[in-house]
Amino acid sequence: MHRPNLNNLPPSERTLLASLIQQYATPGIINLHSNAVSSGVHNDPVGFLSFHRNYIAGLEAFLIEQGYAQWVPLPAWNPAEPIPEEFNIPNSGPERLLNLNPNVSFSPEFDQENLTNFATVEELGMALMTRHNLVHARIGGVMNNLRRAPIAPIFWVFHSFIDDIWWEWQRLTVVVPSVIGLKLADATNILSNFGLRTMRNANLYTSAGVKIKQQRPAPLTLSLLGSVVELYY
Repeated sequence: MHRPNLNNLPPSERTLLASLIQQYATPGIINLHSNAVSSGVHNDPVGFLSFHRNYIAGLEAFLIEQGYAQWVPLPAWNPAEPIPEEFNIPNSGPERLLNLNPNVSFSPEFDQENLTNFATVEELGMALMTRHNLVHARIGGVMNNLRRAPIAPIFWVFHSFIDDIWWEWQRLTVVVPSVIGLKLADATNILSNFGLRTMRNANLYTSAGVKIKQQRPAPLTLSLLGSVVELYY
């Protein structure tokens, strides 16, 4: 795993991080997730993974802009461990978190040594969605309302935990051939033979998926779908 464990952070840092997440999770940001739920993102294993990676990336970009790059990539919360008290938000009212110790383990199925048992990203995503749904249900409160769950700061660090599993699967399974020095068209053809599809994007992103502000004109980025690797032309 390449994301730090939330429960290993000092309480003061968890308090500040939770506060920053609350600042970021405006009604507009919450609506992005609500609209994705309406569009069926939780019924599509690939869309489930890719949407939430991009969703987390927005928060990571916000953290960098606020001067907290030390939390990028976003820390991850393992639901086999209790939710730290600093992330017990909301803790009152009808949407309060009902269970701070859901005790849902992702081992051994999603341990590094077993990830290659998932032959495709669809298989991985489907298995992760099932376990993901159990965590949301066991925590209860707003976390059991998928449309509004991002109100809870624990939502974000839980999804960074899931994303880290996908990232590790990609690292272990995706083969990216070297195309250094090749023309764009030739590189695209070679990548296609390995099942990788290029997508044009005028923005630059870090390996954590965080957008980097660039002066125009920005370089052309080729993001390899299903890979943690990016090519720049």
